[in-house]
Amino acid sequence: MRHEKLSPGILLAFEDFQREGKEALITHKRSLGIVSPKSSVREPRSVVFIYCDENADLSHLASKNIEINQNRGQVRTAYLPISALEILSEEPAVHRIKPSRKMKMRMEMASKKVYLPQFKQKHPTLNGKGVIIGIVDSGIDPTHPAFTGRILRIWDQTLPGSGVKEGGYGAELTGDMLKISQDTDGHGTHVAGIAAGSDSSFCGVAPEAELIIIKTDMQDAHIADAVRYIFRVADDMKCPAIVNLSLGGHADGHDGSDSLSKIIDSESVPGRIVCCAAGNEGNDNIHGQANIESGKTHTMRFQVPRDQVGIIWLNGWYCGNSELEVSLRSPNGFVTPFQAVRKDINPSQDYKLADARIEVVTPGSDPINGDHNFFVQIRGQGTGRFATPVPGGIWQLRVRNQSEKETRLDVWSLDDASSVFFSGNSITDAVKIGSPAAASKAITVASYTTKTSYTDIDGEEREMGLEVDTISEFSSEGPLRNDAQKPDIAAPGAMIVSTLSAHANFDRSMIHNSKYVALSGTSMATPFVSGLIALLLQRDPQLDSAQIKDLLKKNSSIPGKADGTFDNKWGFGFINAENL
Repeated sequence: MRHEKLSPGILLAFEDFQREGKEALITHKRSLGIVSPKSSVREPRSVVFIYCDENADLSHLASKNIEINQNRGQVRTAYLPISALEILSEEPAVHRIKPSRKMKMRMEMASKKVYLPQFKQKHPTLNGKGVIIGIVDSGIDPTHPAFTGRILRIWDQTLPGSGVKEGGYGAELTGDMLKISQDTDGHGTHVAGIAAGSDSSFCGVAPEAELIIIKTDMQDAHIADAVRYIFRVADDMKCPAIVNLSLGGHADGHDGSDSLSKIIDSESVPGRIVCCAAGNEGNDNIHGQANIESGKTHTMRFQVPRDQVGIIWLNGWYCGNSELEVSLRSPNGFVTPFQAVRKDINPSQDYKLADARIEVVTPGSDPINGDHNFFVQIRGQGTGRFATPVPGGIWQLRVRNQSEKETRLDVWSLDDASSVFFSGNSITDAVKIGSPAAASKAITVASYTTKTSYTDIDGEEREMGLEVDTISEFSSEGPLRNDAQKPDIAAPGAMIVSTLSAHANFDRSMIHNSKYVALSGTSMATPFVSGLIALLLQRDPQLDSAQIKDLLKKNSSIPGKADGTFDNKWGFGFINAENL
């Protein structure tokens, strides 16, 4: 086993599987691309990213039950039994193996606020016609009248089937077969309506654009396959295309070096644009930061609710020319020894405290960005159905700087339920834009509040509790960990009324009428910008991401600040579409 080729998260899953068997992977399914077998006698499989030589031929790995989804590129996706990670790590052409991780969806058009009617008066022929908008999300309601005749195809990654060229899984649907796929969550249908719905009351930004829909299982490796699929179909049709990703996660370095961001950057060429949601963690203390002096120990505290959390993951990143040692202290006072960077040996260590089980991974520098990172996993006592929750209370992450200079450390809680937060002086209300919004070529969108109430289906006025005409408090802050500027711009994202999936089960208080529902989030702001970009691509199909960013920047501003001012929450400000 070449341990150094496995990123910390997947190394933990592999070692837990070796020690404890399939039951140990149940909790990892929440964060890693672990797929349970349909038969109890079969081994669990994993979805991974592979970093390899550009032209490496890996087809021979099929004989080892390792399915490689692409035959080109330095970053590819694959599907393999957990035990085959050892074989894959020994492959000379493979340099790094990273896990696929579950993304989370970033949950009356506000067109007047951004002067969209004025833009359309100046450009009456711009409606999205001839442009493809790809929506990678929870699916779509193909029977909704707002999309009639404009859904070209659906790749439903959750259905059994032979898949597509970009991945041999899921089912590709066209024509009457579109109805087989259902959006039971409703998020994707709502997003699609904002970008491209056609309706007299709640019209999308680009109502004549054609749609390619990917109902994804939210594995970021499969999202990467979806981006490649949409752009390949657009190539076949000789149409410009934009991909909308109203989803995201917080694994990896928050600097655009994660696998999905790298693929987005490689696929973003003229006429091929990706638009991403900044995230909805603006109110959540998921990020801690500390500047640790040479030879000193610093303590970062984080709060765990009692009897609620089965597993906790912390991911810390710092510069590659420093080395930190890591220790954990439970609320009951039990501690692990300090663990140093382990470069040439297995970097994973397992500690059994009196009240918890802790695993710490401290590898050498990451070959993608050159920085160091560590990964901490905390569980309660026992295994399988006998496992107890993580002890609640104030935990301490203790970090000792063995370097000769002060070192900045950034740590994120990767808890899917967003119930584990940093507390005290550790909290830093910044650097909360993760993958794929960190991609340098992606247009990253924050949410602006244009309205704070709406009327539900029962005629009740519903208040959101936000402040109108300001950046939405839930919108995630930048910049990136490497100080790159994100988000790019802000767009309407609060109390947006858009298309309702007939198969989704929303509370009546959220439903406007039988066809439309009100939702908030950077998920809603993102397709607004995707629709705008579709109009721009209709006018000039060869625009690239840099040109579009420059155009959006010149037509965005932060209230009360000089044009061109960047803010970690606003980006370059709220979009004004009139002069685009």
